Order: sequence, then C-alpha cells, then structure tokens
Amino acid sequence: MEVKPIELKHQSKLMNDYRDRQESIYKHFEYDPFQLRSFKSRQSFVMDGQYQRETLVEVLKGQNSRWGMNEQVERHIDELLDERATVVIGGQQTGVLTGPLYTIHKIISIIIQAKEQREHLGCPVVPVFWMAGEDHDFLEIDHIFTYNNQRLNKVRVNDQQPFDYKVPISKRILPQGEVQQFIDDVFETFQETKYTKSVYQLVQGVAEKSETYVDFFAYLTQQLFASEGLVLVDADDKSLRKLERPYFLEMVEKRADIALQVTKELNELAEDGYHINLDASLSDAHLFYHHEGERLLLEVSEEGLIQSKGGEVSFSESEFKQLVYDHPEFFSNNVITRPLMQELVFPVLSFVGGPGEIAYWAALKGAFKALNLKLPIVTPRLSLTLMKRNHQSFIEQYQMGEEALINDGSYHFKMNWLTRQSKYPVKETVEEVKKQLEVVHQPLQSIAQGVSSDLEALTKTNFKQIEDEIDYVKKRIMSELKKQHEQTVKQFDELNEFYNPSGGLQERVWNIVYWLNEYGLDLPIQLTEIPPRWEQDHQFITL
Repeated sequence: MEVKPIELKHQSKLMNDYRDRQESIYKHFEYDPFQLRSFKSRQSFVMDGQYQRETLVEVLKGQNSRWGMNEQVERHIDELLDERATVVIGGQQTGVLTGPLYTIHKIISIIIQAKEQREHLGCPVVPVFWMAGEDHDFLEIDHIFTYNNQRLNKVRVNDQQPFDYKVPISKRILPQGEVQQFIDDVFETFQETKYTKSVYQLVQGVAEKSETYVDFFAYLTQQLFASEGLVLVDADDKSLRKLERPYFLEMVEKRADIALQVTKELNELAEDGYHINLDASLSDAHLFYHHEGERLLLEVSEEGLIQSKGGEVSFSESEFKQLVYDHPEFFSNNVITRPLMQELVFPVLSFVGGPGEIAYWAALKGAFKALNLKLPIVTPRLSLTLMKRNHQSFIEQYQMGEEALINDGSYHFKMNWLTRQSKYPVKETVEEVKKQLEVVHQPLQSIAQGVSSDLEALTKTNFKQIEDEIDYVKKRIMSELKKQHEQTVKQFDELNEFYNPSGGLQERVWNIVYWLNEYGLDLPIQLTEIPPRWEQDHQFITL
C-alpha cells in the first residue's frame, strides 16, 4: 500500500483557509486541530464537565449488544466511566452497504485519531460513530453506484413501503426480499475474485439479521471494524432520548439565545467571505417534533408559541416543556442542535467532520456558549482515493499524474493522446484554418456592413456556420481516431470513472463493497494504518 499526498484544486475557500490556519476562519473556532497541545487543553476542559457517564455506558451497551458487541467494543464503552476518558466522534446517515466511501473514510479517521490521542494523552480515548437514524431523506441512502459496462450505474433497493419524506430512516423496516435482490444485483456487477464468496456471505448475513436500515448499517460496520472497538450510537434510540431529556429542556429555555448566536455568526462569516448554506432565523427553535409518523421542524411564533412550521401543532412553553419531560422520544435535533446534544451527551475531545459539516460548525461557536459549552476540536476527516494497482502502469505510461487525474479527470489527456496518434496535426490545422477563415471572410463582412445592417448580421451568421462546419469535421476526425484506438480510449474512460466520477472525488460516489470484493474484508483495517496527515487535502492510496 503506497500513500501519496494530493492537493485539491476545487475545495471551498473555507476549507482551504481552515487548513492554512487563516485567522479569518480560525476566530470562529476554539482550537487549532493541527496542534497537539490543543488536545491536552481540550481534555482538561472536558474533565471539568459533568456527564451522565453511568447512564451513557448503559445506553451504549444496550444499543451495541443488538449488533453483536464484541469484547473490544465493550471495553471501550466501560472506559467511559473513567473521568479522564474522552471520545473522538463523528457521524453520518446510515446508507445501504454503508453508503459512499467517505463514510468509511470518516470512520477510519475517527479510529486513527482516537488511537493517536490515546497514546499522546495517556488515558482512554474512545472512537464513537453517531448514526443519524433520525434523518428522513430516504432517497439519499437507498442506493449505491456500481461499475459495469465501462460506466457507473445507480442500483437502488426496490422498497415498496409507503413513502414519506418526513419519516425518519430509523423507522423504516428493512424489506428482506427487496434487499436480498438488491445485494444480488450489486454482486452481479462484480468480477468474481477469491474474496467474492466471503464478502457476499457477510453482506447477506447481516441483512438477514437486520430489522431496520439502521441495523443493516450497524451490523455491517461493526463487522468491518470488529478489531478496532468502534462504538456505535443510534441517535434515534428511545433510551438515548431519556438521557437527553434535561438537555432538550435546556435547549428550549435557551432557544432564543441559540437562534440569535447562530444568525450572528452566519452574518460575521458572510462578512469574512464565507457563505454557509445554512438556513437560520431568529424564530427557529432548531428542534424537530415527531408527530403521527412525521418529523416536524419547530419555530417560535410572535406570540411566543412553539409550533411546527407547517402549523400542524402548537404549544405554549409550559406545555412544550411538559411534553419534553414526559416524552423525550418525540423530539430530535436539527443540524444546529445536533452538535450541541452530542457535546452534552459525550465527553468530546474531537469532532471529525467533512467539508460541509465543518462549514456548519463554523456557525456554532456562539450557540455552544449559549449553553455554557465550548466548541470542541473540529478535525477534517481524511479524504482518500483508492487506486487499483493495474491502473498505475497506465497512468505512468501516459504521464497523466495522479493529482491532475483526481482534480480534472482524464478527458484532456485522452484528447491530447488521440490527436498525437494522427500523422496530421489535427488541432493545430483546425486552429490555423479558423484563423485564415477570419482573414478571408473579413472583407465580405466589411462590404455587408456598408450596405445594410441586415446583411451585416447575415455575414456574421454565415461566418459562424462555416466555423461550426469546421468543428464538425474535426469532431468526425477525432471520432474516427477513437474507433481506431478503441481499447486505449476505454482505458482513459475507465480511469475517469474510477478517479474523477461525475467530475468529483471517488469517495463521493463509489462504495466500499466493490473494493472489499477486490482486496478482501480486511481492507478497512489496513486503511486504519495509513499516516494521519490531518493537514493534507487528500491522499492517493495505491492498493
């Protein structure tokens, strides 16, 4: 396994500045995640906090035992009883077969940093993954992309259950027949390897044991990282909601200050040149209420009532507090209060997030202070591209460069190569013809201009039509060259689908199961051994 650092061209200004430690963005955070001293400082702060450690341990054991908790996971959970113990935590939606690769990369990042800081601090640091089962966008999690016939194709679970955008994923039952067919459809796109049978049996087995989509994700994840003691938490679990009861009540009481601080931070970020895609206003309560199978976003009316944005429900503050106390399972957090709840429940040393999450967290410093909390260390997850060894020789043969391939794809390399295959300089000839055309055609345009405006417009249209015909001839020449070099063209196109799919990063499209089929079930564990280059944009890994 070879690891090469890569600089990304198309990152946001916020992420570029965050990694470059620019004051304009750092002032919106509490800690420098790239300095070891930040972790000692953060641990000292956490040790002064108050957590329901015993109840939390009980909740986590109850949840993880459902998915086959092993001794390593149980040991890590028990360590949370130690007042010095902290967690490295991150989360994601529970996509089928774990969803896009970046979910696996986030888990790897959590595990690596927990190990790193356990050694550095000399006390327990537990890796925790927060499964966002309360999210409701089913179309985000019901599919993966597979590579077949030289292209990526979306394969979905044919879930025939009544569809509702507001139903949390944790409430959707896993349809066994449809999921088994989905698994078969996915594996039919794979070439059979020495690992295919074991990977198929694992995936099929965890699906059979799962009642919900969250279970399917949890069983598979716990199996893939069995030796690492990764602790999973179902954010939509009823026992967790009881633990969260006092924190929901505190959020209700401080709702106005939370909303004020978030809108203030967003305005300051905009002034600093960072435009966060986050909808927030002073009337937001930043909580969801689960009502008749739907998840309703709450706001505060001018009269001080807490109500759903669609008007389905409405409560006075006292009624609302009583409902929270009696039925905390009726509530969940939105993108603003989820980090706050995470901080209240867990002794967080570091939060590991992707670029979008870090942008959201930039707006939360004041909200944390509203609850007498302190924004934890915010670490960018490791961003990775996995490369098949047989692709390396092709990249080297055509001198493509991994960085250029990942950033811009293979198209320009392909077209330049095709042009060179002709004994005639196609591109240069076309450009020269166009230059000469402009010279030859100009006198005609000048005459037309002197006669009438209509004729002037006609000659310009005529000139454009001739240019288009020249481009068409060029296109036909290139098409013929492609036919003559079909196999090489296919290799260029294959590289594009693997390393710049849809013009973006591999980790946003590809799924881990393809790579397990190629390299075996121990691949995720192997990836936890890569160098933790937290400041690096991206890492290119040749398997």
